[in-house]
Amino acid sequence: MRAFRILLGLGLGVCLVAAASPTQAQTGTIRGQITDQATGQPISNVLVSVVGTNRSVRSDQEGMYELAGLPVGNITLRAATIGYGAQTATVAVQAATVVTQDFVLPQVAVSLDALVVTATGEQRAVEVPNVITSVDAARAAEEVAPTSVSALIQGRAPGVQIINSSGTAGTGTKIRIRGSSSMSLSNEPILVVDGIRVDNRQDDYTTSAGFSQVGGQTISRINDFNPDEIESIEVVKGPSAAALYGTDASNGVIVIKTKRGRVGAPVWNAYGEYGLVSDPNDFPNNYRGIAADGSSCLIYDISAGTCTQSGIEFANPLESKSVTPIGAGSRYQFGANVAGGTSEVQYFLSGEYERENGIYGLPTATQDSILEQRPEGYEIPDYVLNPNRVRRISLRGNLNAQLSNTVNLLVSTGYVDGHTRLPQNDNNVLGMLPSGLLGGTDSTVIGGWGFYTPEEVFWIEATQGIQRFTQSVTANWTPTTWLDFRAIGGVDYAGISNVSFQAIGTGPDFSNLKDDGQRVSDKISSWEYTFDLGGTAQFQLSDRISSRTSIGAQYFRSYREIVFTTGEKLPPGAGSNASATDQFIGESFIETRTLGTYIEQQFGLNDRLFVTAGLRGDDNSAFGKDFDYTVYPKLGASYLLLERGGGLLDNLRLRGAWGVSGVQPGTNDAKLFYTGIPLARPSGHETGVVIQNAGNDELKPERSSEFEAGLEAGLFGGRIGFDFTFYRRTTTDALVNRELAPSLGLTTNRFENLAKTQNYGFEGGINGTLVRNAMLTWDFSLTGSTNSSKVVDLGEGIEPIVFNVVQAHKNDYPLGGYWERPFEFEDVNGDGIITTDEITIGDTTEFLGYSRPRYEVSLFNAFDVGSWLRISGLFDYRGGHKLWNYTEVFRCRFRICQPLNDPSASLDDQARATAAALTSTQTVAGYIEPAWFIKLRELSFTFFAPQSVARLFGSDRASLTISGRNLLTITDYTGLDPEVQEYAGNFGSDDFLTQPQVRYWTARVQLTF
Repeated sequence: MRAFRILLGLGLGVCLVAAASPTQAQTGTIRGQITDQATGQPISNVLVSVVGTNRSVRSDQEGMYELAGLPVGNITLRAATIGYGAQTATVAVQAATVVTQDFVLPQVAVSLDALVVTATGEQRAVEVPNVITSVDAARAAEEVAPTSVSALIQGRAPGVQIINSSGTAGTGTKIRIRGSSSMSLSNEPILVVDGIRVDNRQDDYTTSAGFSQVGGQTISRINDFNPDEIESIEVVKGPSAAALYGTDASNGVIVIKTKRGRVGAPVWNAYGEYGLVSDPNDFPNNYRGIAADGSSCLIYDISAGTCTQSGIEFANPLESKSVTPIGAGSRYQFGANVAGGTSEVQYFLSGEYERENGIYGLPTATQDSILEQRPEGYEIPDYVLNPNRVRRISLRGNLNAQLSNTVNLLVSTGYVDGHTRLPQNDNNVLGMLPSGLLGGTDSTVIGGWGFYTPEEVFWIEATQGIQRFTQSVTANWTPTTWLDFRAIGGVDYAGISNVSFQAIGTGPDFSNLKDDGQRVSDKISSWEYTFDLGGTAQFQLSDRISSRTSIGAQYFRSYREIVFTTGEKLPPGAGSNASATDQFIGESFIETRTLGTYIEQQFGLNDRLFVTAGLRGDDNSAFGKDFDYTVYPKLGASYLLLERGGGLLDNLRLRGAWGVSGVQPGTNDAKLFYTGIPLARPSGHETGVVIQNAGNDELKPERSSEFEAGLEAGLFGGRIGFDFTFYRRTTTDALVNRELAPSLGLTTNRFENLAKTQNYGFEGGINGTLVRNAMLTWDFSLTGSTNSSKVVDLGEGIEPIVFNVVQAHKNDYPLGGYWERPFEFEDVNGDGIITTDEITIGDTTEFLGYSRPRYEVSLFNAFDVGSWLRISGLFDYRGGHKLWNYTEVFRCRFRICQPLNDPSASLDDQARATAAALTSTQTVAGYIEPAWFIKLRELSFTFFAPQSVARLFGSDRASLTISGRNLLTITDYTGLDPEVQEYAGNFGSDDFLTQPQVRYWTARVQLTF
């Protein structure tokens, strides 16, 4: 490995020496316009690049571009963008002269000449042997007004699952690319923004000292970024594509490019949006069977003859119009951006304010009861009346400067100031939904609330504030036409403040909190540093053979510092831990460093066959001290079998790739460390130590190898595109938390590289334009994917790993699958009631199904009616999995579910309720339900005003977009929402007292000046 590093350093030195050739002093300029072949309309955001160099510029709103400072002589330009066929032209540049070169681009469904981002820089899609999914974020943000970056990706990238945790405003998502393969480590992808790695953690409040009462709600760091600032998103899937990204990349990479400036006069965009948020879900009633004397009479009492039911009463505190805490929320945002510049300097500046008020709140009539609860002289805080809110300010400034004929500088700066307020919910006795769903009827509890009323629990404040600064600088140097160097440096900093607060004398009387008060505060400082240096040489070895060689080195440092404090027994009016009688403090530090080097070689034959090989070597601070270095190889080929064939088949590309990548162990898993404990001695108290972590000197990263093969084809003159991919990923050295023998005298467990897992599946899609004329254009996209997983081997001596009560990792079965004892029933006496003695429960657990969707399909349609209206809609299907309806299990165990109170309930419902709640050996197998669903994820109508109307507002272009989200759900799942996830862990999956998805309707006005 040392030799590899020396060779890489020598290679860089040779390239630098070769670069020392004089540049041409005389220069010229090329400018022109880019238009649509079918409509003649200008095309904006087209990348016009000088082939063989890093020189490029994007067209403005009028399709105009300009490249200045070009060396005299013949150069080749390429104009390419998503959705159009690329065009090239050879232009003779003359000294101190402006040459005009226009481009007319045809619309195509498969853009093989469009540029995609790789670990070594931008390349044409036809050269890359892997599938890289591109999302036109700028267009999607304008047309459907997504509420977050996750919503922007959802349904637009096959093989990418967005797993929503809840419908609570501000809560986050999990992202899975081609499924999950690690049992112990994160399965989240790497997030790269403008060339640097940024924090993609989820802040899980169940593991934060200050938020132990907020349940499974999370906040995803990817959603800190503003969708309106994003130009494009590219999804790099799996180790075969991400090998050169190194350790941590086996889960895939999401590459975000923010918007850049344009050559020309400043172009302003201003927009404003307002929307309504509502809960379309029907919450279940709390049932109670009653006898004539008013006592409870359940169906098994009827069967036993101990009572006669005279009626059924029910209550629904979550939907009662007089006291409901669930109402209409709102969402609004407004912002502006400007782009422009000269051929030497282009800029993009933007700012946005966003606020979303969740659906939780109290009606005016209920606020009087809050006034009665407040301590004397205590003002009612805003969070009591509005316990769920998101407020975010986003600022961005991007600069592109052509410092000389050979040097280009890109500066990207982003700032976010956010504040999120979360209600008490999920697995939480203080939660509002738990109190309603596990309550009773008016004859048993007042208002049907089981634990505490909303007027009480809304007094608990749970907030997160964040100030995030992301800065990257990219310098490109092209000393010759065949050689360029790239240097990227940047930092992503986040200052996070978590607060949980209950003032003395307020809120629910739980665990003395009302009498004493409590404030918990976590202060988190997070830094992500990136340094990336690379060089690429590309030239023709002959008329038929081309070569592209890339070498580079990367350094990443992730550092997080946490200080958490708790104050109890607060005096009246206190809002600081410093005022508390009892104070507690703790801190932790988390740091990892990665140093990687890579080399990649690509040969091309006749610009049709491309063969690529690469090697990446990494050293990481989380590796055990006896494991020093790891190497990730890759190999792939892409063959353009047919190009512009005409007729049915216009073009056809075959591709295949194999590669290896990894995931680093936990930061401190390999280290032996201790914790102090007090010791009682006759002479007084002394400090002793115990082993807190046994460590593992041989600990190494999980290692994933993947093979993928596929094709892309253009049909009917490029109007229809088709793509298909098969992949198989095998992960070895997977970490397992092994139980240690007590005789070792260490801790009870430590992580070891023992297991082996596998994921495989298919991805594909068809897209294009079915109708295209002056009156109507119909674009569509149908994509889908499958994913199957398996635990190949847990390791010698490792028993099945059971978690979340009914889930397990077992050999030869899917990761995190559902396992439970089956049951059978029969109405033996024919009385229409199932009792415990009519149910037979199996002795051992059986596999019941996947806990994550195996299949996903998305259907997108867009209709352009003339030049004044665009209608688009996205349907989203997921299936092949199940979900544990844990909410209904608890409702039955509280004896308030319908099947235990209503004799007219079906025998199936009675049996599963009785088996889960009344039998001596309870089984919840009946509540692990098929969770397939079809959702109308998005529907939007965009009206484009005629120029005469736009000018009334002083603008050149005006549009109005009305969009809806989560408008329809079709499913067999009997719970509230098959998409929610209470459990915030890696594989854990259940629906437990979690807010289901909400519905959005928004109106957005956009003006361009």
